[in-house]
Amino acid sequence: MGIRSTLKKELMNLDASDLMTADDVRGYLKAHFARVKNTSAHSFNLISHFNEYHSQVVSGAPTKKAMLTYKRHHLFKDVLYPKKAVQQWVQKYDVEFN
Repeated sequence: MGIRSTLKKELMNLDASDLMTADDVRGYLKAHFARVKNTSAHSFNLISHFNEYHSQVVSGAPTKKAMLTYKRHHLFKDVLYPKKAVQQWVQKYDVEFN
């Protein structure tokens, strides 16, 4: 993570609000799959689904289905995802694919 993104994250005070940026979500997904030792196509598919959904949200395009709840930061206008929603989403997909 670069210095700009680190400073921006600190200014947004994400740790105190339990919100995650898209990069944080991707990192969480990678860490989750490392813990469960899942290196199959499932992990790649889940990250791809997230990337597609995030791109649609950022561009303002209508999403096919609401996968994750999100908020926009009031100052920086970044798309932020609640940590609890991300964890529930990952668990849902773990159950579907296993």
